[in-house]
Amino acid sequence: MDYWQKFQAQWLAYVPLFLLTLSCGIDSGSLMTAAFVMHLIVCRKKKISVWGEGWKTPLFRQTVIVIVLSLACLAVTLPFNGGHGELILKFLERMIPLVLAVILIRPGRGVFPTVWAGVLLSLVWYIGDTCLHPVWEAGRLFGSFSSPNSLAGILILLLPVALFGIIRWYRACPKAVGAACLVSMIALGILIATGSRNAYISFAVTFFLLLYFSWRQRDWLVVKVMAACIVAACLVFAVLAPGLVSQRLNKDVRQDGRVYLMQVAVQLIEETPLVGVGLGNWGKVYHERFEADNPNHEVNMQSPHNIYLQIWSESGLIGLAGFLGLIIFQLKILLAALYRFYKKQAHGFPWLVGVSLPVFVIFIFGLFDYDFFSRHMMHLYWFYWGLCLYAVQYYIKES
Repeated sequence: MDYWQKFQAQWLAYVPLFLLTLSCGIDSGSLMTAAFVMHLIVCRKKKISVWGEGWKTPLFRQTVIVIVLSLACLAVTLPFNGGHGELILKFLERMIPLVLAVILIRPGRGVFPTVWAGVLLSLVWYIGDTCLHPVWEAGRLFGSFSSPNSLAGILILLLPVALFGIIRWYRACPKAVGAACLVSMIALGILIATGSRNAYISFAVTFFLLLYFSWRQRDWLVVKVMAACIVAACLVFAVLAPGLVSQRLNKDVRQDGRVYLMQVAVQLIEETPLVGVGLGNWGKVYHERFEADNPNHEVNMQSPHNIYLQIWSESGLIGLAGFLGLIIFQLKILLAALYRFYKKQAHGFPWLVGVSLPVFVIFIFGLFDYDFFSRHMMHLYWFYWGLCLYAVQYYIKES
């Protein structure tokens, strides 16, 4: 009974956030609904406001304005290119995790541990799911996904937060961190087995950023371990895994059709640079005009495997301006907050680093793939941005 009372006092308020994290991690609409229902129950029990204070902050208002402008740039092109306006409504629906994160998160020391636990459980879910559906094709692991890049894309958004928590708490919670290390290593093994070069590049960038911020913290044990991991990884990739990794890394990119698809996008941009061919019309135009000439005979392609080229070719310079405006706004907020943090204190390892890494990863991953526009990845993207808004507001209070 004492344990239950302690749980109610310390952790009950974070259950909705845990459910929201898990729902975004494993793409469960039912869990997302349960998160909000649980939030209503907790608010009633504790007699606190349902809506919280997050939506009143200047950063959230600025985010809303930038989102509106970004979507307006897409919408203004629709009368000129026959684009699909319903996609804008889908984009709005996929921002629900942002709204829920702003409503559910209440300032407290349990926010980030709760998110970390939800992310780790999401990784456990994918490990189990992959074990149940060990689908391999052409030497690449698909799991239960239709593409190995889709599986890799989700893992690469969860692993940075998992690794950040490991570095943050390895001294305070050695047992929990030991379990988290095991989960992360298995998930990393699955990611490697997908053969996704995009994920390899994104993970390498993430790893080196974590190494840099660990150095800023002057945590020399972590720096030494990560440096040893880099050396070990180079040896393993070069010697023990030529069939799985080196084959993918040494493959001529022209053989996977991406060069041709990007050439198609560039041609469409040259033809309609201002308004594009229409939101959601890239796949149709490709099928009608370019599919037959694809040297790799790729059919039913819906994207040039680059989110920036896709936006530009579908919505022209107008749509691209709105999209880049959103990205620049987010990068400016995150980099400015990190600059302020390290200006006030030379050493530190703020949670702002942990929750911003997946946002950076999405921008990098989007250079080589188009999974950003999937419901699952957009849910994670907006959820992480909600966490970033909280972290920017409260990073000063971190111990």
